[in-house]
Amino acid sequence: MTVEVLLSTYNGLSYIGPLLESLIAQDYPDIYILIRDDGSSDGTPDLLWEFAASHANIKFMPGEHVGFIESYFKLLELSSPSTTYFAFCDQDDVWFPDKISRAVAILSRQPRETAALYCSRLAVVDEDLKPLGYTPVPCKALSFRNALVEGQVPGCTAMINRAARMILLRELPRYAYSHDWWMYLVVSAFGTVIYDQEPRILYRIHAGNVFGTPIGSFGTWRTKLVLFLKERKTHPLVRQAEEFRRIFEVTLSGEKKRTLTRFLESMGSFRDRLIYAMSCDVYRQNLRDQILLRMRIVFNRL
Repeated sequence: MTVEVLLSTYNGLSYIGPLLESLIAQDYPDIYILIRDDGSSDGTPDLLWEFAASHANIKFMPGEHVGFIESYFKLLELSSPSTTYFAFCDQDDVWFPDKISRAVAILSRQPRETAALYCSRLAVVDEDLKPLGYTPVPCKALSFRNALVEGQVPGCTAMINRAARMILLRELPRYAYSHDWWMYLVVSAFGTVIYDQEPRILYRIHAGNVFGTPIGSFGTWRTKLVLFLKERKTHPLVRQAEEFRRIFEVTLSGEKKRTLTRFLESMGSFRDRLIYAMSCDVYRQNLRDQILLRMRIVFNRL
């Protein structure tokens, strides 16, 4: 069973060396690494050319800057359809040697025809790889009802099977909040999502992170509340759900279709949103975030 690692890079020279070394040191034998550079202006492409020249299983493709979401979707399109599993990778982390072999062992238990997505907990470190803690383990099921309103799949840990790739490439979205959240939404609708409580990567926190990953504290929740009070009504989650409906509504099952329809059609008037907030079947993982979700619904901030 082959694994293709999909890595998008952008001005990552400061941290990408240790990541590449950790990919090369994986204990799983059948690995191919596909790298797309998203228009870096530092020395990242030069380093990637060097690694590709000295490792036959690395393919490097420089590209124009399109942003990390579209870059990962391009990588998925360029990946080999004959590969068994596809692992997503960030440029600044460090993988444990058994990161891939553990994910393959877990995913291989699923039927090949079932779309499956593996993800795991994160061991959070600072920019010098000093331990900071671990991300919380989800306390509720990773499901479609959660995926509509909360991204719970760390893309840097994600691995999908061939069946999931086929569904994702049926049509790529015109809008997605992030590539990993979109994968979570799609696979939770049509397959199974597996969460591994054992972290197999060091997730590096530094000033250049696209999305920071909190370890979990009251201060973090207070920050979310402040951002909620300050932010404009851009409706990213509603837009993502609308795009999902445009692509997949005709193939969605009854219960999930009803959940999606109710979610979108309850976002009209203040009265509709208030009623929906009091009885909605979508959920976030912890109580504080669930309260904030209900506030977002009522005040039209989804």
